[in-house]
Amino acid sequence: MQNTSQRRHPRTSITPENISVVRDLTEGDRQLTVVEICQELGTRISYGSVQSIIKHMLLFQKILAQWIPRLLSDQQKTARVQISETLLVRYEEEGDAFIHCIVTCDETWVHHYTPETKRASKEWRGKGEECPV
Repeated sequence: MQNTSQRRHPRTSITPENISVVRDLTEGDRQLTVVEICQELGTRISYGSVQSIIKHMLLFQKILAQWIPRLLSDQQKTARVQISETLLVRYEEEGDAFIHCIVTCDETWVHHYTPETKRASKEWRGKGEECPV
């Protein structure tokens, strides 16, 4: 009796061209699902073939890309409130001249994205690739 893998037909849709197209789609939008990639490609390639390309050929896996803010202690929250109040008093006393004297030393860029679901925040990442920050 033959096992299932011997009866299966060879996959003809896993070609270098299709692998390249799937790579371009996943790298263009890392939050695409396998279903969305299949819809993009139409009837050209099956769900199973897309999944196989992503997982076995490109070595991508879905990871959670949701940003979780660091929790502040009560002391840190109190310090931030006090600093804000001090700056507000100085602004009320000095006006716009105070604002023009502020020099920033550190700059942090934060991309705000609030996914509707945990699943919506997952992204495709290659093996050994850095997690999103």
